[in-house]
Amino acid sequence: MRGACRCGQVNYQVKSQPLYSGYCHCHACQKRNSAPCVSLFLIQKSQIDISGNTATYHGKGGSGKDLIEHRCDSCGDALYSDITVLDNVIVCLASTLDDPADFKPEGHLWVSSRDPRFDINDDLEQQAGPPMQMMPYLAK
Repeated sequence: MRGACRCGQVNYQVKSQPLYSGYCHCHACQKRNSAPCVSLFLIQKSQIDISGNTATYHGKGGSGKDLIEHRCDSCGDALYSDITVLDNVIVCLASTLDDPADFKPEGHLWVSSRDPRFDINDDLEQQAGPPMQMMPYLAK
């Protein structure tokens, strides 16, 4: 899988299958992206090559733990985040993929904070909080 920002200054190539792919409904994602949810995938840092310059913003993720957001320092597109609650894992926004068909969602996260005006009309798994599949990657 490959992806980039709109201006093409920041590019990435994913070298393996994501650890998890889905839709996040947490308040942090809603505010960061001005949307009721975002499509994302989680990947080990060693399994993605990123080139280009990013600007960072330090905030909190849905877990309340530190989150470092990376945006293209030219066009401003959000691309990925370092989430300190997980060890050596980053979250990439699937909207930056070159081929949207590469995004294969497994479920919905943080549905406990879902925008009540947004209906979920698919059969994907729904989790009230973070993806339980990521428990082995919790930072020590």
